[in-house]
Amino acid sequence: MPGVARFSPMSATAAPSTAVSPTPVVTAAASDTPGFGKIDVMLLLMAAIWGANFFAVQYGTAHMPGLSFNTSRMALGALVILVVGLLTVREPWPSRADTAKLVLYGVLGNGIYQYFFVMGLSRARGGSASLILAASPAALALLAWATRTEKMTRFLIGGVLLSITGVAMVMLGDNATHGNGGSWLGSIYLAMAVVSWAVYATLLRPLTQRVNGLQLTLLTLAGGLVPLLLLTGRDLLATDWVTLTWHTWAAMAYAGLGAIGIAYLIYYHGLKKLGATRTSLYANLQPFVAILVAWQFQNDRPTIWQLMGFLCITGGLLLARRTA
Repeated sequence: MPGVARFSPMSATAAPSTAVSPTPVVTAAASDTPGFGKIDVMLLLMAAIWGANFFAVQYGTAHMPGLSFNTSRMALGALVILVVGLLTVREPWPSRADTAKLVLYGVLGNGIYQYFFVMGLSRARGGSASLILAASPAALALLAWATRTEKMTRFLIGGVLLSITGVAMVMLGDNATHGNGGSWLGSIYLAMAVVSWAVYATLLRPLTQRVNGLQLTLLTLAGGLVPLLLLTGRDLLATDWVTLTWHTWAAMAYAGLGAIGIAYLIYYHGLKKLGATRTSLYANLQPFVAILVAWQFQNDRPTIWQLMGFLCITGGLLLARRTA
């Protein structure tokens, strides 16, 4: 999809989940899948979808109000997941207690987070946004340590640090190419997005163990749409939907069906199998994917710093997947 606004690579929402559990320590299911396997391929696909998603979101928000675009793509993703769920899921819906928790958690993880994310994205440079959002694995690791919900091995800690170092290199290459910039207000919004997602992911982990992925995704999206509709009602009514070009609709379809529908399902599956911190590390591949998309569509060639950063991020992923 062609873009109008200048594209800068950004790292998205990707932060996995860990959760409060009755047991003192929950070891991520990585021990069940110590080697590189199907789940890793799926998470790489998730990172690719989310990396390219920033190009779609940037294009869409350049042609209609940002919050209106974001709410619309989330509603589209929720609608598709609802249809797929009704056609394919045969197991009963979660209990009332779990349903209430999922909707409530969705307010935080898909409502408040998305508000902070879009508000920050519209105010900060892409490089700054990616670097701030790349703190998600560290925030999750800190929460996992504080709540004793995920075992922190030396390999996992080393993987987090190496991955964040790689993201810093990627963004250094971006700033070296395009110059520095950004907004303090945008940075604050993005920092609040990191915190809200980390808390959401931590709370959600136990539910990923007993709730079907489609049902979990649908209920959390429904919860997130509540505050977004309240915040963007006027923008939605004021949007001239008839005049939107097919490029804008295509961007919305990709951001809704791909980044919300497909990628969220993979993400929650990763939470269940690998745990929050390991799953979130895959999100750090997004800046590199975004650079490749910009190179393809806008002839922005990657720098040596960005290539070195990609190697560090990949090394961090492999290191974090090792067991103690």
